[in-house]
Amino acid sequence: MLSVSLFIFDLDGTLVNTLEDITASLNYTLTALGRPQLPPDTVRQYVGDGLTMLLSRALGGSQELLGEARGIYAAHHGRNLLARSQLYPGVRETLEHFKAVPMAVISNKATEFVEPLLRGLGIAHYFRSVVGADRGLPLKPAPDAVLTIMAAFGAPRERTVMVGDGTTDVKAGKAAGVITCAVTYGFRSEAELRQAGPDHILHDFAGLMDLFRPATG
Repeated sequence: MLSVSLFIFDLDGTLVNTLEDITASLNYTLTALGRPQLPPDTVRQYVGDGLTMLLSRALGGSQELLGEARGIYAAHHGRNLLARSQLYPGVRETLEHFKAVPMAVISNKATEFVEPLLRGLGIAHYFRSVVGADRGLPLKPAPDAVLTIMAAFGAPRERTVMVGDGTTDVKAGKAAGVITCAVTYGFRSEAELRQAGPDHILHDFAGLMDLFRPATG
């Protein structure tokens, strides 16, 4: 069992199942712009690289409506963050188990959505740092946010764990030289995740308790 000094988590598809609320806000936006709606399975493939990429993909690469789409989406999503979103099984119990370990969230969505979501689901107090897309750092898969948080907590690479459901999370963690865990219940298939080469594949969040223990000293 490996000792851990710092956990860094992705949000969407890792801690929280937000797909229905993201899909609802995206389809509201598309309808407002006279575009056809998209099924959840399509939206699932578009999520993970930030709002601009999500909207660009949904609009078929069109840039002319991007600014208007962003405003419509942000207003709707801000009002509906917690309409259907729920913690994945085992998340609350696992965070409680590791509460003595510094924990952080890095998301490619804006902090204005991340922090209310964490508070609304009652898990915000577990995280000592939250980095959203608007914090001035390159989005994942760039390792900058991971490295920034590691430096803030003085955590060594060999005792830092990055946990996420996307290849962007795995790539960010690998680029930062930390331990990477990919969860298969989120927005990406196990086959996609395995191609990214994570150190560990987990089928449920609680599996972290079988792999790691809090570092001492």
